[in-house]
Amino acid sequence: MDILFEKLKYIVIDELHTYRGVFGSHVANVIRRLKRIARYYGSEPIFICTSATIANPKELAETLIGERVVLIDNNGAPSGKKHFYFL
Repeated sequence: MDILFEKLKYIVIDELHTYRGVFGSHVANVIRRLKRIARYYGSEPIFICTSATIANPKELAETLIGERVVLIDNNGAPSGKKHFYFL
């Protein structure tokens, strides 16, 4: 178990928008405990949070993990040319 937490680099939280309300507060407590255990074993993992359907992901992520976060909101996925026609 020691090696797991010593080498822990990333924690990925997917579908961030689902962790609100009472369930979100329980998840926040689990995250605090996980961070405390990781710190005890000498690691400071980076949190990667994803959400596609929330207006304020930065605010929710900061509340959930208790740290400042950087919002990356540009989509780098390739897409075809778009045409807009106004009549």
